[in-house]
Amino acid sequence: MTLLRKLNRLRQRHARNDDGNATIEFALIFPMFMFLIMGSYEIGYYTVSSAMLERGLDNAVRDVRLGNMPTVTLDTLKSATCEYARYVRNCEENIHIALEPVDAWNFTRPTYIAECIDRSADVAPSTVFEDGKENELMLVRACVNVDPIFPTTWIGAAMQRTEGSGYAIVATGGFVNEPNS
Repeated sequence: MTLLRKLNRLRQRHARNDDGNATIEFALIFPMFMFLIMGSYEIGYYTVSSAMLERGLDNAVRDVRLGNMPTVTLDTLKSATCEYARYVRNCEENIHIALEPVDAWNFTRPTYIAECIDRSADVAPSTVFEDGKENELMLVRACVNVDPIFPTTWIGAAMQRTEGSGYAIVATGGFVNEPNS
């Protein structure tokens, strides 16, 4: 018997056999299913973190407006924002906040939304942090660098990285300083 006949008989015998069909289907579908689930989890984490940062910044700014924060410094605003935004991982180490007065009558949009910390250089960006005067409109912007949970998923790979590492979650807000009288 020649080698070709043996291979042909072996092929015919295995063509009629359906053992292993579930394994093949599992091996083809399971990676795509897991890829979809991990990407969905990444989107959920990013969305919840963004909402919590917005909430944290709003509550911290509310404390500033109501006078619950006696001295407004970068450190006190950072810690208050991160205390309210508990879900954001490593918030205190990766957050950068800019607070600056703006002219309400001749408002010009800033050239950048918010600057983030470059974690590779371990340098904070030089931005303005002024607590402002009475009845002055204030613009507050916060940026947190977060690392993706699954960086190789479709969403983790598609998101734009900031300088250094991580992805930027940005929150902005505005308020008017209340009169002290």
